[in-house]
Amino acid sequence: MGRMGSVVEKVPSAGAAALLTVLLAVSGSAALAKTRGCDISGWDKTCAVQGGEYRALVPEGEGPFPAMVYLYGSGGQSVAITNHPLFQASVIDRGYALIVPAALGMEYGEGRLDTGWALRNEPGGRRDEVTFVQRVIADAARRFNLDRARTFLVGQSRGAFLIWEIACHEPDTAAAYAVHAGGYLGPLPERCVRPVRFLDSHGLADPIVPIAGPPVVSGGVVMAPIGESLDLLASTNGCKAPAANAAEPMSGMARQRWTGCAPGGSLDLVLHEGGHAMPPEWFGAAIDWFEESPAAATPVESVNRIVGARGGDGFRLLPAGGNRLPANNEDGVRRLQAPAAGARKLLP
Repeated sequence: MGRMGSVVEKVPSAGAAALLTVLLAVSGSAALAKTRGCDISGWDKTCAVQGGEYRALVPEGEGPFPAMVYLYGSGGQSVAITNHPLFQASVIDRGYALIVPAALGMEYGEGRLDTGWALRNEPGGRRDEVTFVQRVIADAARRFNLDRARTFLVGQSRGAFLIWEIACHEPDTAAAYAVHAGGYLGPLPERCVRPVRFLDSHGLADPIVPIAGPPVVSGGVVMAPIGESLDLLASTNGCKAPAANAAEPMSGMARQRWTGCAPGGSLDLVLHEGGHAMPPEWFGAAIDWFEESPAAATPVESVNRIVGARGGDGFRLLPAGGNRLPANNEDGVRRLQAPAAGARKLLP
């Protein structure tokens, strides 16, 4: 698994109740968020570009606005994201536009049909997803006066797989990249195109894209180990690996920073106790990370530790003082099931 190794200790989660509490708390604020859609006021109007469509939420004002472009996981819907109070409160209330491209339908194991992004190393791709995302960003920037220098790409699960590809092969697509529960699918290239700003995050108890394995397979293609993918970016960025026993807090999660990166590059890893879903604090933390100046980032005293296991092949998350990390929502998480004979086994 490379330097990042495998998880050797997991902290149990309190389940969906914590997320429900957060949603109830933010829903009042989000209901007051003033947004506009493509041609008329409201999130329900889609914006068309060549190859597909997207939805947008944009704060009031003239702009230019910073923007989060979000690529959801398999089975997601753009309308569900833009109508979600957590996204509205976490993104719009921070003054960011939220741009959500729409994935096409695809066939998964056992013949299940759902939405998803076509990945470069999988057989039978239907759409050039990278070009489509680039068209969405260009169109949204024109329509809504977005600041391209402050536009970053965020994704989860299958969306995160696509972002790994974009960050490595088409780094000028966005100013920075932040992913959760994903990695690079297929054989790793020797090097990515150039240094990028990249935030990678995982739940230690993720049963779908486990940071410690077993290998994730999609369409017969094996995901590269997370540690090796991070080593690829660290090499491309010219970064030095962080100390194995040092981390710092980030919205209740544990964060490691690579240091000494080349101009234009940064690399961070965030771990939390939960599973495949993002903790509700994640989106605000991602914006905080994006707004940092990489040159200003300095090491701080560790309050969390990611301790290497015997032999240096594993990590444990040990909150200082015995405090629990935030509980995570596991509702709606699909677990991989064996595909029917002859069916393509794809990531959920």
